[in-house]
Amino acid sequence: MLSESSGSESSAGTSPWRGLSASSWSGDALAGQYRVLGDIGQGSFGAVRLARHILTGTEVAVKVLAKGQLGPASIASEVEIMKAVEHPNVVQLFQVLETASHVYLVMEYAGGGQLQQHIPEGVGLQEEEARALFRQLAGALHYCHEKGIAHRDVKAENVLLDGRGRAKLCDFGLGRLFTPGETLDTTCGTPAYWAPELFLAEQYDGPAVDVWSLGVLLYFMLTGRLPFPGTTVGALMEQVLRGTYDSPGRASAAAQSLLAQMLTVEAAERPKLAQVLRHPWLSAGGRPRPGAASERVPAYPDPLTVTVMLDLGYGLTDTWPSLMGRKFDGAMATYLLLRHQQSQGAGLAVPRRPRPSSSSGSLRVPVPRQRRASEPGLYCQRVGSEAQQRRP
Repeated sequence: MLSESSGSESSAGTSPWRGLSASSWSGDALAGQYRVLGDIGQGSFGAVRLARHILTGTEVAVKVLAKGQLGPASIASEVEIMKAVEHPNVVQLFQVLETASHVYLVMEYAGGGQLQQHIPEGVGLQEEEARALFRQLAGALHYCHEKGIAHRDVKAENVLLDGRGRAKLCDFGLGRLFTPGETLDTTCGTPAYWAPELFLAEQYDGPAVDVWSLGVLLYFMLTGRLPFPGTTVGALMEQVLRGTYDSPGRASAAAQSLLAQMLTVEAAERPKLAQVLRHPWLSAGGRPRPGAASERVPAYPDPLTVTVMLDLGYGLTDTWPSLMGRKFDGAMATYLLLRHQQSQGAGLAVPRRPRPSSSSGSLRVPVPRQRRASEPGLYCQRVGSEAQQRRP
């Protein structure tokens, strides 16, 4: 049984990464490719820095994972998951760099900040706005489940908004690869979003746990408050196992119907995300349902992007093997960043750069204001042999 001192959704400061100093990591791995601009905040198990890609001028988020603090299996799992996901509503991975002591994940920077910061406390979003964002998140999570990935820490703080207001699911530090029918046994995540089976320390179905957490998030989006507001793990457990919560007020009957289905105590009776996406509430207003995600890396490199890369010093012999081998190296990162610029409506207005043989100096780029974000504490307890079950 879990003790009440284990933590809660509001227990900030329990992360082992809190207070990570700039001297505890080395930026040498980024030198020449990225210019570090400052701190963004904390992920589940890693500090996050804001940087600028020197060649393209694109801002990126760099998650810094210390090998001495995390086991190799945990780091390898997050890297494998991030390499596998290619969805417009999941934060994109651009490059992976590694030193003897750290692993650096260079990712999409969503400048709109955390979803939590945009939800009026005690009021919530307008239902149409909540529906649009929820549709994006449900589609992204469904995509992950179809690829055998359970997120296990779905919450408002792990959803970012980009410059166009689109939702981006992030932070797969507690993510887990699974096979159909496989049960998991690590109790982890943020207690206010825990499904009943996590409080009971039972083996569980990863997608079912994500559906419950997404239901909690939907309630928060609609009301600006959590459905189960207990301040200790014991209080939360009592509320969650009863499965009762205050009415979401002004939410429509269709929205309340979907909430009731997702917040079903019995895991086997909760809908799959494919069913959630077919719920009438999500098709209200005649909006199209989310379709399959398009792959970010096409079968053949985009000719215009390749032409721009030539100006940046990358020939086709660099770009093509990097993309086909999914190396997530400098060439692939530059290609993906250029494509990302296009997806954001920025075009390909990249400064021309002399070929590598030139002796000219490096590009000079402006430094934006720093942004900070906080990450509430979370809880993770090993209750079985899941670590030994990870894929090689």
